[in-house]
Order: sequence, then structure tokens, then C-alpha cells
Amino acid sequence: MPGQVRGIYKKWFWNTYDYLGTLILVNILWVLCSLPVITLPMTMSGLFRVTNRIAAYEETGVRDFFSGIRDNIWRSLRLCGAFAGVLLLLVINILFYLRMMTLWSWTGAILSGAMIWLFMFVGLLGIYCFPLLGQRETSTWQVIKTGMFLVLDNARYSIGLLMVGLAILMVSLLSGVGILFGGVAAIGVLCSTGLREIQKQYETSETDEASHKEEARGWRDLFRPWEYQ
Repeated sequence: MPGQVRGIYKKWFWNTYDYLGTLILVNILWVLCSLPVITLPMTMSGLFRVTNRIAAYEETGVRDFFSGIRDNIWRSLRLCGAFAGVLLLLVINILFYLRMMTLWSWTGAILSGAMIWLFMFVGLLGIYCFPLLGQRETSTWQVIKTGMFLVLDNARYSIGLLMVGLAILMVSLLSGVGILFGGVAAIGVLCSTGLREIQKQYETSETDEASHKEEARGWRDLFRPWEYQ
């Protein structure tokens, strides 16, 4: 697992570096198209169509952003609706049980703590569900079940991805321009790359053998990219 963790962040860096221009354009499109808020599910499906193709080492561009919206709009609406409903319910419960602590301190603390852990679990679930939605033509419920399995079977790995994603989001928000010019797209690449790497545990050795070609690059290619073939 430690080697796998290092590999995912290395690949995430290079995936972002190689498609930086495309990701900036997609990020700007995502922000502009998400301004009405109700269009957020559509823009999420477009974003992850692009980042999934980047993580799979396939050519992509802005056109895939719009094709992703067209192909996955209804499933994305259902997935975002499910996440929004569950998170809202958890927030209401957390606030209720925190207020309960004034009368029943231990009961309120235990129940509010349980709700906070569930809230975190839903956040971990989002790491996999949104890129999974763009990978498979399956039902929304099947996507959620697959995401649950991946979180429970790879808890430490998933928490690491969530923490890095939150760190990127925080830096992007604090910088002001980061959230407009790449922060969201970088998180999308992180989730898509993380999902692809974790799926290799459940794939055949032939697929794993082919994936070794992805490891050819080193950090010196950042300064001498003309040597990369």
C-alpha cells in the first residue's frame, strides 16, 4: 500500500501537468456552468468525463466536458440528489444531537459523534461515486454500492485521498483564483486517478502488467520534458 500511495500522487501530478491547459479551461467552464447551482449535477458529469479520460491516459478535450453532460445527466442528477438529501439529513441530525447534549450529555455526544462519522463516510463515498458514474453504464444505486465497497475495503487509502482533496480545495479557496483556474479540476483528476489505481487490485495480472508503462516518467522529466518518449 505505501508504494501504491506514492504512485497515485506521482501519477496525479503528471496527469495534471500534462493536461494543465485543458484542465484550466474545463475548470472555468465548470465554475461558469455551475453558477445557477441547480446545474451542478450536469457539470459534475462533464468534469469527470474529462478527468476519467486523463486518468486512463486517453486523449481528451473540452468537447468531452459537454459529451459527459449529455450522456450522464440523469444519472448524475439522481446521484447528486441522493448525496444532497443524505448530507442535509445528517447535518440536521448533528445539530439536533448537539443541542441534546445540554440535557443528556453522553447520549447527545455519542449520537452526534455517530452522525459526524457518517457524514465523513459520505464524503469518502463521493471520491469514488462521481468518477464511477462516468466509467460505467450502471444504475445510480449500483454506483453507490460499488463506492461503499471501495471505501470499506480501502479505508486508509480513501481517507488519504479525501484529506489531500480537502487541502487542494482549501488552498484554492484561500488563493482566490485557484478555485476558478484549476482547483476543482485538480481534485477531479485526483479522484479519477485514485479510483483507477485502486481498481487495479481487483483486475487481472495482464491489466497490471500493461500498466507498468505508465511508470516510465521520473521527476527529472519536469525539467527536461523533451527526453520523455
